[in-house]
Amino acid sequence: MSALFRSSSESRLSSSIYGGALGRRRPARIVASLLLIVSLAACSARPNTFSQPRDERLRRYDQERARLRRTTGAVNCTRIQVTISELVISFMGDAIGDGDLERLERRTAEYREVILNARDTMMHSGRDASRRDAGFRDLEIALRQQVSQLDDIGSLLTFEYRQPIEQLAIEVAEMRDELIDAMFPGGRPQ
Repeated sequence: MSALFRSSSESRLSSSIYGGALGRRRPARIVASLLLIVSLAACSARPNTFSQPRDERLRRYDQERARLRRTTGAVNCTRIQVTISELVISFMGDAIGDGDLERLERRTAEYREVILNARDTMMHSGRDASRRDAGFRDLEIALRQQVSQLDDIGSLLTFEYRQPIEQLAIEVAEMRDELIDAMFPGGRPQ
């Protein structure tokens, strides 16, 4: 007779112990928590380009250039070009730190060429960006971060030398907008 008059807390306890409705939610939460931990670990595993020594970045730059020459797929080429663009931005910062404005101009032109090539690679790949956004999404995320980095670089320069960097940041933001429009043809997500 006591089983008929169980309190609701006893009922919940027994259902979680014996795999009732509340007991089934627990494995889903554990799985979701594990997925979150794994994805955060994967994101943090990406090397910070700016924290690496210059020699290491130069070696990586040469390796990525060689990989780009061997790679044929649009998505893989774009991902390599994103890596190269991150390295070139770090070299731009090095040039400012060294006070070498000629090297800064060369690296700025090289950065512009790399991101234009990455954008053109994806836009002319024949891929539908709204359905298969790999490559488009990678480039958009990189450009979003790089606009901020270019603003930081520009803030270190006098007005005369800042203008080309500010103009480049505007071009990068426009390229990013173009990629977003390609991925979301019906309008931007809110």
